Amino acid sequence: MELKVEHLENKSILIIEKNFCVGSDASEIQNTILDLIENGSRNIFADLSKLDFITSWGIGTLVYAHTTCKNKDVNFSLTGVNEKILSILKKTKLDTIFTIV
Repeated sequence: MELKVEHLENKSILIIEKNFCVGSDASEIQNTILDLIENGSRNIFADLSKLDFITSWGIGTLVYAHTTCKNKDVNFSLTGVNEKILSILKKTKLDTIFTIV
């Protein structure tokens, strides 16, 4: 998994640079989210602009990130969502749960 974190002003941007589809990728993202929260991040953005597709593992990971952040009073948003991924989020009604910018 290729994962980068950038910090801009009061935002932490989690850049997922490779399509992810296995559990080890999910745990890397989950651990990164927890580290960001522990280190004081209050606004976390998951940048999906480099993804061509997303699997059920990926969707579950985003739900985990959203729920974890919400429980810790941290804002979690998706950015760079392409039409293919947005279509999946709409079919599963997750577009009404996630903040998509």
